[in-house]
Amino acid sequence: SGGKWEIVQDVPVNEFSRSKIDASVAELKEEKALVKDLIC
Repeated sequence: SGGKWEIVQDVPVNEFSRSKIDASVAELKEEKALVKDLIC
């Protein structure tokens, strides 16, 4: 909290984590496509 954050470099990503990240990216792209006409 408090609005503090930092970018952590070189975090190891295993195969399981990569698959979850890829699934999230695909879901976000689908959502973006669904609302693209609403957010011009």
